[in-house]
Amino acid sequence: MDNTTRSRIKTNRSLTDRPRVRRLTVSLLALIVAAAPWVPASSASAAEAQAAGVVHGGLYSNDFHAGSDLNALANATGKRVTFGGTFHSVGEDAGAPALPGQWSNTREMLDEVWSGKATPFANLSIPASAASIAGGAWDGQINHWVDHLLLYLNKGGGRSLVLAPLQEMNGSWTSYGCNPTAFKQAYRRIVNIVRNRGIDETKVRFAFAPNGWSECYSIGDYYPGDDVVDVIGISAYRWSNGGSVKDVMGGIIDQLAAQYPTKPLVIAQTAAWPSATKDQWIRDMFSWASSHPHVVAIIYFNFNNTGRPGETDWRVWIPNTVNKGWQDGMLRSSTAYQWPLTSWFQKGPLTLHQPPGKNLCPKGEKCSTTAVQDAGGRFQIFEYAAGGLGKVIKSFYFGNPGDVAFTGDWDGDGVETLGLYRRSDGYVYLRNSNTQGVADISFYFGNPGDIPVAGDFDGDGKDSVSIYRPSEQRFYIINRLGSNDKGLGRADYSFQFGNPGDKPFVGDFNGDGVDTIGLHRESTGLVYFRNSNSTGIAHFQFIFGDPGDKLVAGDWNGNGIDTVGVYRPSNGMIYIRNSNTQGVADTQVYVGSQSGFVAIMP
Repeated sequence: MDNTTRSRIKTNRSLTDRPRVRRLTVSLLALIVAAAPWVPASSASAAEAQAAGVVHGGLYSNDFHAGSDLNALANATGKRVTFGGTFHSVGEDAGAPALPGQWSNTREMLDEVWSGKATPFANLSIPASAASIAGGAWDGQINHWVDHLLLYLNKGGGRSLVLAPLQEMNGSWTSYGCNPTAFKQAYRRIVNIVRNRGIDETKVRFAFAPNGWSECYSIGDYYPGDDVVDVIGISAYRWSNGGSVKDVMGGIIDQLAAQYPTKPLVIAQTAAWPSATKDQWIRDMFSWASSHPHVVAIIYFNFNNTGRPGETDWRVWIPNTVNKGWQDGMLRSSTAYQWPLTSWFQKGPLTLHQPPGKNLCPKGEKCSTTAVQDAGGRFQIFEYAAGGLGKVIKSFYFGNPGDVAFTGDWDGDGVETLGLYRRSDGYVYLRNSNTQGVADISFYFGNPGDIPVAGDFDGDGKDSVSIYRPSEQRFYIINRLGSNDKGLGRADYSFQFGNPGDKPFVGDFNGDGVDTIGLHRESTGLVYFRNSNSTGIAHFQFIFGDPGDKLVAGDWNGNGIDTVGVYRPSNGMIYIRNSNTQGVADTQVYVGSQSGFVAIMP
């Protein structure tokens, strides 16, 4: 896209030319809507960007005089945007001396945003190959641009900006695109030039800003390093072929969150094609972004590009008229405003601040929490089933990598402990304490390839280990444990339930003290279960989570009824629901990349 020439600009400013971006088709996380107040401007002792419950709004103004435009938008909307987007070319002030009393395109564009009580999110393009920039051929022009940047920063008053060098480098429509090795060198060179001019993190934060769909190589191939990236931003547009928020940006954001879990994520460019669903799509985008534990801002591309082939009038704001979906999204209690953005521009690294998740367990109740198993066989048990980034209360090794984990109260003492099933040979290994060590109980049951299901299937207060045989869609239930590495014998009874490919889970879904079987269809998120261990149709069914999620059930609030929770490998998040019904999660916790996930009442 190109923006048009603005009045009083001595050189043409252009957005990066690019084709229509294919919409993404990977999955979006379950929405956890949490209200949050506006974030006030305040002095902070460490640089933090808040996510999970809060998102900042932003807009690229269609008017060079962005200050008056953003002020008018605020009056029409009822809330200000935190960020004002700008596009810069390194040569926009070529030949113009960087003197306070003389005209400067760079200074004026940035100061216009600042006068609109917003922080600039500035994209800087260079009309050259990444290899040329990396080799130093553009050092003089970059330094000259920084001279003009300093005219803005030196005006004081807390002036600052987020700078995105060489945005959308993963597309062939940029002169510097499709060369990951050279791009990383070029990006680092620009950052070092800025820093060597005495501009530190209290003035400038740097954004790595790829396109959301990568035309050449993967986005990770371009990542220049944690030491030169404060923020990750993506471009993600909803084109005429439509697509949900999940399709357009959810998948790539989840991937980036999993790959770079400590970095704040920004939707650095976005807009929606005019349609009957545009308003609702924008509302959905604000709702999704505020609930995502890594997304901190949305910056909308408010340009009319109807003169460009294949483009449209993207605007949500035409002076005196504001799009209803945009206004509703901005007026959400979870849409934050802060100016100056003091919390981002403190000394030191910019960290992603995630407020503690909601603890569903009432004080004094005994509730389930979650435990995870990493690829090396280490288990971590969390304090409770939510908590922002998750507080580990126990960590220990047990079993071999690849063993299937489950939990149960094997001795009837009211404490659930770990068990493992080795699917290659049908061996079961149980411990009576959540500590490192060899198994207290071991035996074999079932055939290689069976899946373990553990629960109190007869209501005697003790859990036993049964199996599900996927080849038959049949459960084999046994109400006793084996010992001494011996075979357990025949099942007490068996029954068929479910469809091929569905994954089993266990819980007491009606609070009667007896565990029964449920199944989860990972391809669709369908959950269904029975309140008796017998063949028949499901007593309850609903959709929860996204395709690919891993599901368990636990008593998260101590009321004696187990409800569902899912682990999402794509973003390292656990989502908990406090009722067995369709809907958004009640709370969440970030646990990172894990191999196994279980509910446990330690």
